[in-house]
Amino acid sequence: MPKGLPVPGGIGDLSGEVRDGVLFLSFTMPTKNKDGSDIVDLGGFRVMKSCSNCNAAFGTLKEIRLDDTSGFTIQGTRLYVYDDDLATGYQYAYKVHPVTKKGTAGDASNVFLIQWQEPPPKPAGPVSVKVNDGAVELSWQQDEGYSYNVYRHDENMYPLFPANKELLAQPFFVDTGLKNGQKYLYEIRKVKEKGGLRWEGEGLKVEATPRDLTPPSVPMGVKAEKRGNAARVSWTASEGKDLAGYYVYRLIAGKAQRLTKVPVRETFYVDHDIAPYRYLSYYVTSVDLSGNESEPSTESVVVLKE
Repeated sequence: MPKGLPVPGGIGDLSGEVRDGVLFLSFTMPTKNKDGSDIVDLGGFRVMKSCSNCNAAFGTLKEIRLDDTSGFTIQGTRLYVYDDDLATGYQYAYKVHPVTKKGTAGDASNVFLIQWQEPPPKPAGPVSVKVNDGAVELSWQQDEGYSYNVYRHDENMYPLFPANKELLAQPFFVDTGLKNGQKYLYEIRKVKEKGGLRWEGEGLKVEATPRDLTPPSVPMGVKAEKRGNAARVSWTASEGKDLAGYYVYRLIAGKAQRLTKVPVRETFYVDHDIAPYRYLSYYVTSVDLSGNESEPSTESVVVLKE
C-alpha cells in the first residue's frame, strides 16, 4: 500500500481585528503535521470567505504563497492578511487551510465571524507637533467617545502595531528613543469598542523630525594672557561626539562681542585687536553640529597696560 503524504496540522486561533478601516485576519502558522511530524514542505495558505446575507458559500479570498513577498505580513509566528471588500451590515465568515508546496490542503481552521460596521472616521485636524532631542510630541483635537492609536512608519514599512502600548484616552502622545535628523511619518487613528471588538478607522498622517537640542559641555580652564601685541585665550577641550568647535567672546564695557564667525576647532584663539584697551575680558562657549551652544565659560581678564 502506498504511504500517504503528510498533511499539515490545523489552525485553531484564526482571529480578526479592525485596523486602518479594514479587517485584518491573523493566525499562528502550524509547525506540525496531523501525524505529529514536523512540517517541512509548507507552501502557504488558502483563505476562505463567505457572506451569509448575500447567500454566498465559502470561496477563496486569497491564495497565500510563502515564497511571495507581498499580500501578507509575518510577525513572529503569526501571519496577517487583510480584506477591504466589505459592506456595512453584512455578516462575513472566514476560515483558513494550510497548503503544502505540492498543493495538498490541510483541515480548515476555526471560523471567524464578523458583522461589518462602518469604522470610525479620521481624527479632526490639525495635529500639533513638537520636536525634542530624540523625541516627538503629538497632540490633536479630542473627539468624545473615542480612544486613539498612534502608528509610526519606519523606513516606509507598514506598521502592524501602534507605537503606544495601551489605548490612548487623551489626544496626546510622546514618542521617544528616536534618531535626531530622521523624518518620521505618524498616523493617528480613532478607536471605538463595538460588539466585543476594537474598531479602528483610517488615520490622520503627520511628519516630524526630532533634532538635537542638548548643548555640549561648557569649556573649562579658560585663561587669557598677553602675548606681545596680542591676547591669547586658551581652554580645555570639551567632550562630545558631535562637537563642532568653540566661539570666543570679548567683553568691552559689559557688552559681549563674538570674535569667531565660525566655530574654531583649536583650543586657543589669538586676539590681535587689543591696542586701544587697558584690559579685556574673554569667555568661550562650545558649539555642536546642530548649532546648540553651551552656556558661557568663566570669564578670564587680561591686563594689557599697567
